[in-house]
Amino acid sequence: MAIWRYAFGFATMFGVLNVTVAADDLTQKFVDSGITRRVGGYRPIESKMEEAEEIVKKLPEGIQSPKFGKLKIEDTEWAYVLEEPEEGEPRLFVDSNRDGDLTNDPATQWVGQKIGEFNQFSGSCKVELPSGDVGTVNLYRFDPNDKRREKLANSVMYYADFGYEYKFKLDGSEFSTFISGAPTDRAPLSIDRDGNGNISRRFEVAAIGKPFNFTGTTYQFVIDEQKLALKVSEEKVEQLPLPPDLSMGKKVIEFTATTMDKADIKFPSSYAGKIVMLDFWATWCGPCIAEIPNMKQAYEDWNEKGFEILGISLDNEGMDEKVREFLEERELPWAQVYQGKGWDIDLATTYDVSGIPFVLLVDGDTGEIIGTSRQLRGPGLTEYIGKQLEKRSSTEKSNE
Repeated sequence: MAIWRYAFGFATMFGVLNVTVAADDLTQKFVDSGITRRVGGYRPIESKMEEAEEIVKKLPEGIQSPKFGKLKIEDTEWAYVLEEPEEGEPRLFVDSNRDGDLTNDPATQWVGQKIGEFNQFSGSCKVELPSGDVGTVNLYRFDPNDKRREKLANSVMYYADFGYEYKFKLDGSEFSTFISGAPTDRAPLSIDRDGNGNISRRFEVAAIGKPFNFTGTTYQFVIDEQKLALKVSEEKVEQLPLPPDLSMGKKVIEFTATTMDKADIKFPSSYAGKIVMLDFWATWCGPCIAEIPNMKQAYEDWNEKGFEILGISLDNEGMDEKVREFLEERELPWAQVYQGKGWDIDLATTYDVSGIPFVLLVDGDTGEIIGTSRQLRGPGLTEYIGKQLEKRSSTEKSNE
């Protein structure tokens, strides 16, 4: 799992001409489940089980020591009851139809999983919406005996897995986006402009209520009578470029930088005759740290045969010594670039880095990208590096 950076503010509703895009240029379709995968993430909501028994009228038979809580998505609430007996499996009941009767609702899935010494439960339920649609809500609960999450000992976490798919046109070109749950001015809209299946947080996200320009005209999404609407914006902004294409076989973006050892780097030409892994990381990034053993093994196996690594630290200002101590403690010998600008380092913007670890493998002679995160994560890293070096050697011999 990568660490993602989110930087979406609350929407404002100013500066919009009274020009609404034609109705057939924005269509809405309800999606009853699976919206989390399409949106690319979720924001969990905490529900404390502190409600009174009166929130329900009828309980299933045989419940012992029930705990009562509510799920709330926008302005709609659903009561639930969690039973965690001393013997037997826990059970979760959700008042899906909001009639107070917990005996006439679809069964809630609630399954335990052993994680280390603790049990974590997760599941899903169906909920009826004011619109008449039925959507899926996913839920989970940490082991109340886990002292690391003591504040959540009496809580259930949940998030909407239902939402809406929108199709629309910008200057005649067709696009789509998804919203989890109900449309609100807090929902960032991910729009795959280049059709590669990935979303750039810098170049492919529109915030509701704020002007954006993807195609030449400045548009604005707004909430109109609790529905998403698309308008031409009075406030004009510059057209955003497409995200850089850093896929396999493409040319890497050239840059110059100075390492922490005061060495000047021209990337990738400073690595002529070698292959080099460009690694965006930070000392606070857990997934980055988890990859270090794989990187050290690959470096040990192949450095003398033409493999290098260039690290780009996304640590913040004033962390110079901490970064140096980190590198020394973990015995990381490869070059590092540190500017103390966090996510705002120029190279992170140039390479459209919105999640770390972010890695690319590059041929130092041609500048061609010969590996991305898909190939460069996990214990298979050293094997992949070996194959790329072998392939490079074979090509050189055939050209002699």
